Amino acid sequence: MNRIFSFLIKGLLIVSLTFALFCVAYYFKSRLPFEFSKQYSLHQYVPFKYLVRDDTLTASGPGVIMADDFNRWHYFSRWYHIWMQEKGMVDIESSENGYQGSACFAILSRSLKSWYISPVVYIRVTPGDRLSFEAVLMKDFPEQTIRLQVIGYDYQRVMVQKKMGEKSFDPIPGQWSLTRVEVTIPSGVMYITPRIRGAGLGKTKIDNIRVSMK
Repeated sequence: MNRIFSFLIKGLLIVSLTFALFCVAYYFKSRLPFEFSKQYSLHQYVPFKYLVRDDTLTASGPGVIMADDFNRWHYFSRWYHIWMQEKGMVDIESSENGYQGSACFAILSRSLKSWYISPVVYIRVTPGDRLSFEAVLMKDFPEQTIRLQVIGYDYQRVMVQKKMGEKSFDPIPGQWSLTRVEVTIPSGVMYITPRIRGAGLGKTKIDNIRVSMK
């Protein structure tokens, strides 16, 4: 009887330790710029919903809501949700040759077709709020197109405004340029997400992103 009890205790300790290590691994995994599976996720279950990276921000008054300069280790950047029309032809890179000698990140496209990148973050807003989204950008070639967009979501985080705000970007290739889009939040929008969209062959460098409330 004692041997059975001892065996059960050891088994329980092993299972508990394994589960604790898995939780630690999940905590760090949720902060990395990729998903192991788009079909399965544990974030809605206890205790994982308390461990997942929570990037819900609130526009509570005038000032900067979100600022990203990309000077820290890029694996912990929240700008890693990338979509590409031609799969496998667009990559995210880090670069030490950013704006005014700082670090930045870059999108390298080997396709003529579209791509976009956005942060894994929602900004909670109120109808009537006035916000701006700006970034310092550089492109390689005249044929590349780049746009800043603001996407609107309802209270369930379902997209309801695909292009609530949009600003095209057409600087001199090889030169840094600041561009900005401003929006007034309409009725029915409870969250927004900034997005950078592009198309064409070449590299797009991105730095000094700001989302602010006026």
